[in-house]
Amino acid sequence: MIERVVEEEAVRIAEERGWLVRKVVYAGRKGAPDRFLWKGGKFLMVEFKRPGERPNPQQAKEHARLAAAGWKVHVIDNWTAFHALIT
Repeated sequence: MIERVVEEEAVRIAEERGWLVRKVVYAGRKGAPDRFLWKGGKFLMVEFKRPGERPNPQQAKEHARLAAAGWKVHVIDNWTAFHALIT
């Protein structure tokens, strides 16, 4: 299974459940989480990966920067984890 398939299905499911979902792109930088999700006062940052895959070094560094600012990036590599996150 490729990352794009995981991400596309997760976006479809989240939108069906009323989440506002946006693709994230940093101008001139790399390592941004893949998606931002909002619903009912909740805000999530999500990095999608193939099953068993972890963030690359640039992504891990950016996730650490976000964590230092008080934000968590959820790394999702399977449907069960994603369903638990958005319920």
